[in-house]
Amino acid sequence: MALSNVRCPNCQSPLSIRVEQLIDVERDPGAKARLLSGSLNRVRCPSCGWEGQLATPLVYHDPGHELLLTYMPVEINLPKAEQERLIGQLINQAITQLPAERRKGYLFQPQAALTTQGLVERILAADGITHEQLEEQRTRVRLLEALLRTPPEGLAAFAAQHDAELDETFFQLATVSLQAARDERAARALSERLEAVLPHTDYGRRILAREVEVRSAAESLSQLKEPLTREAVLDLILQAPSEERQVTLASLARPALDYAFFQALSERIELAEAPEKVRLAAVRQRLLQVTQDIDAAQEARVADAGKVLQALLQAEDLDQALKQALPGVDDLFLSLLTANLQAAQQRGDQKTLQRLMEIDRRLREIIQESLPPGLQVAQQVLDEPDEAAAQRRLDEAGEALDDDLLNTLLSMAQRLESSGDAEGAARVQRLHRYAVGVSMRRKMAGGKA
Repeated sequence: MALSNVRCPNCQSPLSIRVEQLIDVERDPGAKARLLSGSLNRVRCPSCGWEGQLATPLVYHDPGHELLLTYMPVEINLPKAEQERLIGQLINQAITQLPAERRKGYLFQPQAALTTQGLVERILAADGITHEQLEEQRTRVRLLEALLRTPPEGLAAFAAQHDAELDETFFQLATVSLQAARDERAARALSERLEAVLPHTDYGRRILAREVEVRSAAESLSQLKEPLTREAVLDLILQAPSEERQVTLASLARPALDYAFFQALSERIELAEAPEKVRLAAVRQRLLQVTQDIDAAQEARVADAGKVLQALLQAEDLDQALKQALPGVDDLFLSLLTANLQAAQQRGDQKTLQRLMEIDRRLREIIQESLPPGLQVAQQVLDEPDEAAAQRRLDEAGEALDDDLLNTLLSMAQRLESSGDAEGAARVQRLHRYAVGVSMRRKMAGGKA
């Protein structure tokens, strides 16, 4: 996507930005997320500090829902003929991107939205989200704003008044808002307020009680003798003081709850006398349900990760799509990416392989760029195969030679030593000592190298 030269709506200073006018969900799924989140065509003027969405014509195309929407901001104030020409060009571009056999009647009957809010509501309606659900979401946003205005001494009363509304959905919304906050102080204030109000809500009390159960279950599992056996896990679950503890133990020890585990439990049920037989049968049913729920959740996570990866494979602007996908990038996604790389290599699919390699490379770069300077340099130092080159990186680190860097090197040396890699641990220990020396010399010189 090429850069466009526009002017700041506030001070008229020239800006060079990427302007998106055609949102084609099939070709770039990330564009829909950018539109719905409000980040599409969002600019910040370096001259006056104004931040907002650039007013520009938009065409939204979702072939899956046979949906073609147009939006022309009133503030552009163009003659009607010019508006139709601009929108027509974007519609033609959407049509030409489809194979001839997929060009249907809806493409020649675009629906016009008068506002961006109207555009968003039509998109959500196509996804099955009703006006009532959207209004409920707005109500929760207003509740979050009211929470932020409430002084600390009034939080208990606020929670008591709105306890039914301060539920899981509310805190999920608040977490999303926290992740999207660009102002560090605002994010910190929101985080502190949520942490303070949580214990005053029924939802929060249940969450905190759950945390206590998880800690207790984890502690009891850690006290079992190694190697961990199915019989030991079964005994621990059957001796648990509550159903909640049984479920928590099963969740933490899911790999142990395999066919042989349930076979052993069934044998105990057959040998037991009533009412113990009834109790054990109920435990078995409960554990079967837990394992099914865990496996279903894992399958859903894999499916979601697969959709994200597919969207990245099809994205025109990979960097933008990666930034949108970054919150969902976890160990599972990286494992799926690695598996797809290996599969593409094995079947000789060079086109897909090159794209996956590009995704992997850019993803690691973006993650690296998001790290604090000290951690970035620490990673570069650890990646250097040559110790002298690693020392040169430390010499050139400047302000980045901070506590983050020193602590990372020390932690890595300890991990290598614990894993039995004495040679690797000794190398990182030498680099840590060298880094400490560079840091001391720099401080003695008043902050200069």
